[in-house]
Amino acid sequence: MTIEERGPHDPAFVEAPFLAQGETARSVRPVFHGPFRWVVLAQGFSALAFFAYFGTMFAEAAYRFDASTSDLAVLGAALSVPFILGSLLQGLVVDRWSPKWMSLIGYVLQFAAVPVALAATSLPGLWASGFLVGGAFATIEPSRSAITSLLVPQEDLVRANGTLATAFQLSLVLGSLGAGWLLHVWSAHAAYVAAAGVGFLPPLCMLVVPDVRQRGERPAVSLGHLRRGAATAWHHPQLRILAMVTVFGWFMVNVFFVLEPLFVKDVLGRGGDNLLYLWGAHGAGALAGAIAITRARRTSGREAMLTCAGVALIGLGIFVYTAVAVYTVALVASAVSGVGFALLFPPLLALIQRVVPEEQRGRVTSVFVSLQESAGLASSLTLLVLGGVVAVRPTMVAAGALLVLIGLVGLRAVVRVPEGAVDDRTPA
Repeated sequence: MTIEERGPHDPAFVEAPFLAQGETARSVRPVFHGPFRWVVLAQGFSALAFFAYFGTMFAEAAYRFDASTSDLAVLGAALSVPFILGSLLQGLVVDRWSPKWMSLIGYVLQFAAVPVALAATSLPGLWASGFLVGGAFATIEPSRSAITSLLVPQEDLVRANGTLATAFQLSLVLGSLGAGWLLHVWSAHAAYVAAAGVGFLPPLCMLVVPDVRQRGERPAVSLGHLRRGAATAWHHPQLRILAMVTVFGWFMVNVFFVLEPLFVKDVLGRGGDNLLYLWGAHGAGALAGAIAITRARRTSGREAMLTCAGVALIGLGIFVYTAVAVYTVALVASAVSGVGFALLFPPLLALIQRVVPEEQRGRVTSVFVSLQESAGLASSLTLLVLGGVVAVRPTMVAAGALLVLIGLVGLRAVVRVPEGAVDDRTPA
């Protein structure tokens, strides 16, 4: 009987969806196998197109349109607002509907953002493009997390998310370096066209993925169920700690992200292509970290520690990058912070997928995504208000130091929480 004949609600399909005859779930490592491979390929092609487009957009903002701190903060906010609002809604919908079709819709929306940037003749055009891509990722992120947890056995979730991260980071390297080269030898328009050429592949990949859906509660779309998802996360001690670590940490990461084009332009004195090469170095470090996560054993139960260690490592890389302010050192430091990013998201997603009930995984993921992006929006708005009074280099150095502190404090906290501990109170 084929997968399609069994249907997504068959227990054998959900627990071991792509076992060959005679194999068992214990003997198979489903990190790039069966239907899940198409999810990985969609992630890889999406990231390849995204980083070619996204790096070019920020380089154009800083160099072609001479964006100020406030202008870049508006671009950051344009990404964050639809991401926050959309991920809250999509986290509810994905637990009720189809993560496959939600992913496909998100990838189509991501593709649509590229021609808007290509046609932009001023900063507002880039802001509009950023708004579209923020809405796209608000749809993609919860649905990809949900479909991964339905296609992959629980004991392999960290490695499966590591596989997704590997595809993402490899594409970050290739997309950033490729777009940087196109900027150097040709033009931003060439980079956008290349991004559009790759951007139509992710929807095609998702068409091959079976339409798996959760088998438990099918909640109505309501704010009450969203509050329940938030309560589920809050009453799990490790998730509560990680919520605080990632919120405060993402505030600092976004400060660095918004100011980086100005740092490269004004402090390092380099061109826009060098910004993308730094992103490529970051991706190389993240790729190495993602491969390590994918190959790691006995990661189940250690997800929270890995996440906090990742935050601290991101901060270390940012601190060295900005404190030394030498381009060659910045390349190495970007790679170090990239390793930290590889340790941040795959374990966090795996922890959610492991400890949260099946019918709430999408909404809990969306709560985390929304909290983090709300912190990013808060930092963008802070930079927007402060505007010209922000000293770029000291602010970025401080952001790196605070990230190290946040990660270490979080690591100390999760070590003190026994695995499996939960509050006596139960979510309403």
